[in-house]
Amino acid sequence: MKAICLITYIPNKIWCDFLKTFDVTAYDVFVVVDNNDFNLSCFIDEHGYNNNDNNTNITFVQLDDKTCSMRGYVNTSFTLNKRIAGWDKALCYFGEEKNNNYDHIWFIEDDVFFYNMQTLKNIDSRYSDDDLLSNCYDENTNGEKNSWHWNVISIQQYSPPYYNGMMCAIRISKKLMKYINDYASRHNTLFFLEALFPTIAIKNKLKYSTPAEFVNIHYRNEFKKEHINDTNLYHPVKDVTLHTAFRV
Repeated sequence: MKAICLITYIPNKIWCDFLKTFDVTAYDVFVVVDNNDFNLSCFIDEHGYNNNDNNTNITFVQLDDKTCSMRGYVNTSFTLNKRIAGWDKALCYFGEEKNNNYDHIWFIEDDVFFYNMQTLKNIDSRYSDDDLLSNCYDENTNGEKNSWHWNVISIQQYSPPYYNGMMCAIRISKKLMKYINDYASRHNTLFFLEALFPTIAIKNKLKYSTPAEFVNIHYRNEFKKEHINDTNLYHPVKDVTLHTAFRV
């Protein structure tokens, strides 16, 4: 079983219309909404899994901060100046609420673009046994604190070297999810997601690949339609109307 989880502050109709096209036999689709004050009723009525539309496969998730805090799913997104954000809620939901049901889960931020479901299916078919798929990563050999964000990241369980990379679009396995859950349970915290996934995967000798399809995952870029193909993932594409334009 596979799942796709979109992580967003509030849902967007363009994204939901896109996810609604996914084959219900291929992926379970989830939208984790960070803003707990947002009223999801209209989205659930139109796009939700329980709206009596057999072609709809979207489950909307709002998880309160207290639940995440009590379970140790905190501190993955300190760059947002938030102790608990969408990533914490997504990991808590799949680690605790869904009880680690899925062989693989795609976690994708809402400013990531990909052409269609087949883009992910093609990657899945080539990397069926991997525990983590992401863009390239860097190694912090000595655990030094003077580069990147290392001066504010505390990793309690592992000694150097540590690893980091762009994690705004990743695929993780059930096995990696278990190690993340165990870390949260043991230490009552996680740590910055860009170090979390590669460090825990490599420290536990899990199978980790950086497919060519992730090469266009960047911190900052301005993509145009001529840059787009149907095999790769792209980040950032923050204007969601461009997602529609890129698919025409």
